Formats: sequence, structure tokens, C-alpha cells
Amino acid sequence: MELKQLNQTINENLSFFQQQLASVIQIPSIKGTAQANAPFGKQPRAALAAVLKIAQEYGLKTNQLADQVGWAELPGKSSNYIAALGHLDVVAAPLTGWQSDPFKLTLKGDYMYGRGVLDNKGPIMGALFALALLKKENYQPQESIRVIFGTDEESGSADLRTYNSVEQPPIAGFTPDGKYPVVYAERGMVRLSLLIKIQDQSASDIAAIDGEFSPSYLPDRVQLKFVSGQIQTYSGIKTPSNAPDLGGKCLAALAQAQRGRTGEIGKAFKWMTAATTDTTGSQIGIGYVGKASGKLQISVYGAAYLASTQQLRVDFSIRYPIELTREQLLQNLTKGLPKNSLLLINKVVAPLYRDPQLPMIQKMRSIYESVTGLDGTPVTTTGITYARSLPNIVAFGPSFPGQRGIAHKENEWLRISDWKKIIAIEYLTLKSLAESDSN
Repeated sequence: MELKQLNQTINENLSFFQQQLASVIQIPSIKGTAQANAPFGKQPRAALAAVLKIAQEYGLKTNQLADQVGWAELPGKSSNYIAALGHLDVVAAPLTGWQSDPFKLTLKGDYMYGRGVLDNKGPIMGALFALALLKKENYQPQESIRVIFGTDEESGSADLRTYNSVEQPPIAGFTPDGKYPVVYAERGMVRLSLLIKIQDQSASDIAAIDGEFSPSYLPDRVQLKFVSGQIQTYSGIKTPSNAPDLGGKCLAALAQAQRGRTGEIGKAFKWMTAATTDTTGSQIGIGYVGKASGKLQISVYGAAYLASTQQLRVDFSIRYPIELTREQLLQNLTKGLPKNSLLLINKVVAPLYRDPQLPMIQKMRSIYESVTGLDGTPVTTTGITYARSLPNIVAFGPSFPGQRGIAHKENEWLRISDWKKIIAIEYLTLKSLAESDSN
């Protein structure tokens, strides 16, 4: 199908595609308590069942593994397969700040709203619809085509570890879990906690630091509570943790307000001020700019005062360029830490690199340029995508240039006009990757 005809077909089917997406958005597929036949909770398993049922209605072959991950497949002539990989689990959606029901697909003008509409139900359902269009036109691929649906991406990707232990990997493919153009490298990430021991009495008036803290985002509100009962509140803008320049600031405001205190707590807050106000890490001695992947990035997403042990805890993540090793990063960080502090490493994610000249990446670049008319030069990202969980996969979509800080927030959105482009890109990419073994 040529692009003009493809766009027309997508338009003709758009309302039906939206109805099917709505049926998946309405399932609150947040990770829950493990139970029989639902290792990540009832709702992620329900979302997987719903999507596989839709795929079966399109006449596609389906399968699932250990109630954790499933796929729709269009069989090819080869025993190899190419894949689109996405996830159906979502992060929580507190009602505060939402202008519509997060678990109802809401259409307003050119926008669709709902939890998971961008991350990642809308884009991976788009890949399913693209595969359905290929099936409808009786396309017979050289390589089999799978659209894979995970259910644990937001909580550690145990689903893909299960998949990789049983299934052979694809020879090529993409995850619409990042951004456009095609991403050839993802920065490394280390998640840390710094415990600063306050050995004098300078923090004896502090009872606690409270807020809604998560590694996924910078909070919009934090409270400093005193033994006297007084509470000081600091506000900011909630933003994804891989985009600290777009918001946050409440932890920085707290640190800045308290850095003038005397004694060891004042020195601890001075370090916290340096870590929160400069997202490049230069003020704490870890600034680095990679030739290919840009500036190092630090995101301070949480803090606590542990009165019982007289410790200030600062929780943060660092996303570092692929040219810098984790060992070099930690050495630089350790040099500038406050006295009497303990650094804890909570999570490590190695950098991801694919040769930007790989045939599959060049195919994606060409398709992106043909659909959008934009420059498709491969890029790098601060994000951690599903591409790290499956060999021979790169992030490709769904956010277009200039679109940042949408996922994991209230009023998550995806433009309808963009969704149509995403489906077209996915259709052409799946078809191109499946047509030869030159990936």
C-alpha cells in the first residue's frame, strides 16, 4: 500500500481504532498483588487478555507466556521474526490534576487523553492495527512479524526476562516507547541514595520531610515538618525524571531555603542545593558532555529526614553519556560528597548502543522522513526504554521532536494527527523489516 492510500485507509478506520483503544485504556493496568494466573496483578493480565482478543478478531495468530507477555503474529516464510515491542502496564494516575477520567479515552479536538494513551497503549495498539492492515491485504512477509505486549515495563521488565528465557530474539525491530527519530543510543543510569549523618544538634528541630516521591518523576510538592508542629510547604511542577529541566524545583526550593542554617545540617542542605539546582551535575563535580550523547543529567526526586538516626537522605538518579563509564562517574561523585555520608547504589542500568548505520536503523530513518518530511538523523536519549529488554530492538517513537514531559503526568495526551502518523510509520516499518534478511 502506498503512503497516500495508507493514510486514507487509516482515516477510514480511525473511529474503530479509537473504540478499540478506549476498551484498553479503560483497564487500570497498574501493577497489583501477584495471584494465580496474574503475576503482576489482575489488571495488567486483563489488559493483555483484552488485546489478544482484539488481535484474534483480526485473524492474527496469538500466544502468551506465563501470563506475563503475549503477542500477535503474522507468519512469514522464514523461521526468523521481526518485532514491535510495547507494554500495556501503566503508572498510577492520581485524580488530582486530571481534567478528565484517566481511565476513559477522552477526545478533545486533535487530542486524546488518558493514562497510557502515549505510554504505551496508544503506540503499541497502533502497531497492532498496522499489523491488522497488513493481514487484511493478504500480505505474506518473508520474516514473521510479531507485535509483542509486555505487562511489567514500569516495574522492572520481569516479563521480558521470562520471554527471553523461552523465545528466540527477533532479528530486528523497534519499541514505540521513546521518541522520534530512531534512537541509536540510550544513556546509562544509576539510581542512588545519599545518607548524610548529622552529628551535631543542628537538625534537632526537624521531624520529617514528606512528599509524593517516586524515581519516575520529580515531585510537585514537598513539606518540611518541624518538631514544634510547624510545616513549611514548597511547590513546583511534576515532571518525568528524565526531563528535570522541565519542572520539579520544589526540592530545590526546600534546600535553598534551608542551606543558610548553621552546623552540619546547613552544609548538608548546601550539597542538596547544588544537586537540585544544576541538572548537569557540574556543581557537585560530575558534569560531563559526551560527543555523541550530550550532557550528563541528574534528577533529585526524593528526600527524607530520619530523626531516629539523625540522617538526611537525598534520593537521585544520574543519566550519564555513553562515553563515560559508571566507575568514572562514581569516582567523580564521591570526591565531592559531604563528610559523614554514605552513598547507596539502588539500581544500575547500563548504556545501550546500536550502530546508527545498521540497515534496520537506516530503513527507519528513511520511513520517518517519508511520512513526516522531517530530518530523520538517528538520535540519543536520556530515557530508559523497552529496547534494553530485548535484543536487536531500538526505540522508534512515539513522541515527535519538541514533545517532552507528557508520560507519567496528569492529563497524559497524544495528538490524533500524530497517532495516524505513528500507525503509518509502524505499518511501513514492519513491512520493510519483514521483506528481507538484511537487517
